[in-house]
Amino acid sequence: MKKTLMTAMRDSIFEVMETMFFLPVELGPDIMFEKSGIDGGDFLACRLKFAGDTSGKLIIACPAELTAEMAQNFLGEPENRLSKEHLSGTLMEMLNMVCGNALSKISSSEPYTLGLPELIPCSDLDGRTLFTLIETIDSRMAVSLILEEG
Repeated sequence: MKKTLMTAMRDSIFEVMETMFFLPVELGPDIMFEKSGIDGGDFLACRLKFAGDTSGKLIIACPAELTAEMAQNFLGEPENRLSKEHLSGTLMEMLNMVCGNALSKISSSEPYTLGLPELIPCSDLDGRTLFTLIETIDSRMAVSLILEEG
């Protein structure tokens, strides 16, 4: 099931990033977060829990510079008019769109429910967790799908 869900998540990332944020992306390698190159700088991280036939959470870590570019494109505002709330709100909305879109593509016996996206402290990210890199022309973000056991 994880492979099916991750494929749907990756497809949704491509769709959402290109249609809502006007940023083409490419799939990068799966890598431990501590080796992603993202954890050394200024970045935002958020998570979204979901439940249904399969339950888990989707986590994204995104450099502040890429988050600002996404917010500018999504909100149509210049960078100098964007607050920290605009940036965090944009990243959480992107995560919500990606997860909702992906889960809608998965057949299930019961409907999936989404929690509320939440910012998480960067220190909460386990450097040994496997993330998939999503590459833009000038940057990259890291996404991890973690399923609950049971």
